[in-house]
Amino acid sequence: MFRRDEKKSLDNDNTSLESQELRPFSRNQVIICATHGKLYAVHKKDGSRLWRQSFPTAVFGGVVSVFVTDDDTVLVGVSGKTACLNLFTGVFKWVNTMKGFGYEEVGVIATPSRYLLPQPNDSDHPGAPPSYETTQVEKQLFFGVSKGKVLAIDPETGEEVWRYNCPKGGFSIPSLLVEPPNQNSEWSFQVVYVGCGRRVYCLRAGSGEVLWANQISNSKMGYGFMTLATPWSSRLAAEANTTFSNTPHAQKREIESQNATTA
Repeated sequence: MFRRDEKKSLDNDNTSLESQELRPFSRNQVIICATHGKLYAVHKKDGSRLWRQSFPTAVFGGVVSVFVTDDDTVLVGVSGKTACLNLFTGVFKWVNTMKGFGYEEVGVIATPSRYLLPQPNDSDHPGAPPSYETTQVEKQLFFGVSKGKVLAIDPETGEEVWRYNCPKGGFSIPSLLVEPPNQNSEWSFQVVYVGCGRRVYCLRAGSGEVLWANQISNSKMGYGFMTLATPWSSRLAAEANTTFSNTPHAQKREIESQNATTA
C-alpha cells in the first residue's frame, strides 16, 4: 500500500477534469483508454486527450475494465466496484460498491438497449434479404463480475437487480457473453452465458434464472480462467473493444502474483 504523499509523487498526471475545456466530439470519434487506475477519452483523428477522469473511490493503480454502451455511457469496473459515467464529459453517474464481491479485478458488460429483429419478407423476390426493425423488448442491464459472482445492475440508478454466485466459482473472474434474440438464437429473450472455473452457465438476462449449467472440464491442472467466444462475438470484439477474453491483463497480473508468492 502507498501512503498519501507517495501516491501523489507517483501520479504526475494530475490535471483535473474541471480544469479542462471540453472539446465537442461524437461517439464515433472517441477511444476510451484505461490505464494506471484512470480513464481517458482520446480523439481518434489526432490522439488529443478530450477528458481525463480518476475513479471516485480509492483504486490507485488498479486494472480498469471498460465497456461503452449504446446509450453513450461508459461502464467501468475496478477493485471490486462498478461505475457508470458520461461518454462525452467523463462525469460519473453512479458507483456500485458490489457488496460481497471483495476488492479484486472486475469484468463489465451490458445487454444492448435495442437490437434488430428480422421482419417478414414482403418482397416479390423470394431471394431478397429480410427487412429489419429495431426492437426493444427487455430492460437494459449492466453486469459486473468478480470472484465467482455475477451482479446485474440497473443502468439508471446503479442499484442491484439480481446476483448469481457461480457454484465452485472460487476467486475466478467469470467471463460473460450476452446474446439478444435473433433468427439464429436458441432463445426468444436475451440470455447471458457465464464461464467460470470449470463450468458454463446460461442465465436469463432479465431475471438471472438459470436455464442450464454444465461442468465442461474435469482437469486438475492449469489456471482457472475461462474465455468465451462465438463467431459473432469475435467479429464484434475485433472491431469494438479489448476484453479479458482476448487480452487477459488481469489474469496475467494474478499469475505473476501467484508466481511471486511461490518463488
